[in-house]
Amino acid sequence: MNARSLNVCAAAGVISLVLILVGFVCADFIPPPKASWSADHLAAFYGHHTDLKRFGILVLVVGTMGFAGLVAGMSSVLDRIPGGATLSRLQMVTGAVGTLCLLLFAMLLGVAAFRTDRSAEITQAFHDAGWFMAFLSAPPFAMQALTIAGGVIGDPSPAPVLPRWFAYANAAFGSLLLPGALLLFFKTGPFAYHGLISFWLPLVDFGAWMLLMAWGIRQLARADAAVAPAVA
Repeated sequence: MNARSLNVCAAAGVISLVLILVGFVCADFIPPPKASWSADHLAAFYGHHTDLKRFGILVLVVGTMGFAGLVAGMSSVLDRIPGGATLSRLQMVTGAVGTLCLLLFAMLLGVAAFRTDRSAEITQAFHDAGWFMAFLSAPPFAMQALTIAGGVIGDPSPAPVLPRWFAYANAAFGSLLLPGALLLFFKTGPFAYHGLISFWLPLVDFGAWMLLMAWGIRQLARADAAVAPAVA
C-alpha cells in the first residue's frame, strides 16, 4: 500500500508538470507578456482570446496542486533516512509554502483575466502580483531543494535510499532558481520577469526538478514493492 501511495505521488508530479505547461500555452504565457508593457498593452493582452486564457489559467490552478504530491513523497523519502526526520519536516514546510505560491500565482492571474472592462492599471497590478508570486518566491523552492540535498547526502546507511548524485542535482536545481528573484529590479533584459534568467531558466529548471523528485519517489516505491513480498 505504501508503494502504491508513493507511485501516486510521483505520478501526480508528472501530471502536474504536464498540466502547468498546457496551462501556460493555452493562456498564451509562452512567450510571456513583457514586464515593460504598458498597462493598456497588458489589458489588451487579456482582452484577446479571454476565455482561452481563463481556461489555461484554470488548468494552471489544477496543475499546481500536483506539486503537493511531490512534497509528500519527498518527505517519505527523507523519513527513511536515519536522522532525517527534522529535514523531512523542513522540506514539508517549505514545499507547502511553494505549493501555496504556485496556487496564488495562478489565482492572481485569474483575477487579472476575470474583468476585462476594469481599469488597465488594476489588471496590470494583478498580473504583476501573479508573476511575482511564481518567480520572486524562488527562495522557498531553493530551500526545499537544498533540504532534500542535505538529507540525501547525509544518509549514513551502507545502502542509501537514493544515490549521492540525486543530492547534487537537487542542490544545482535549487541554486539555479535563485537569480530569478532579481526580477524585482528590472523591467527589461534577462532579469525581467519575461527574460532568460527570471523566466526561461527557472521554467526549464523547475520542470526538470519536478521530474527528478518524481524519479526519487519512484525509486523508494520500487524498494518498498520489492520488500513487501519478502515480509509477507
